[in-house]
Amino acid sequence: MSRCWQEQYDPELHPDYMSSSWIGGQKAMREATPLVPQWVYCVHVCSFTFLFHSLDQLRTCLGHFEQKLHPSSREPGYSLEHYWQRWYERLPAYLFKEPKRQRVIRALRQALNQFD
Repeated sequence: MSRCWQEQYDPELHPDYMSSSWIGGQKAMREATPLVPQWVYCVHVCSFTFLFHSLDQLRTCLGHFEQKLHPSSREPGYSLEHYWQRWYERLPAYLFKEPKRQRVIRALRQALNQFD
């Protein structure tokens, strides 16, 4: 069973995991103002909660999970340190096993339809 909801953005509670390679995420570059509410989008599926700062990030994640096979993630210039892993390299491996991958795809599509 998946759940999707949106929360009002709080820089202390909602790091942006997809915009940088820093482990633990990075504070988003936007200002939190009480006059103009800004939202983050959460999707909880398979005991994991995805956190997106925009619908474009949600679409990017959906596109990544829709690919059954992924190309090599090796890039020149990156050392072997864990600090420089991209967002999709830090996801738990069990999410990519076929039954759970299908559940993640369904949940992300449902969230995109709900938030659009």
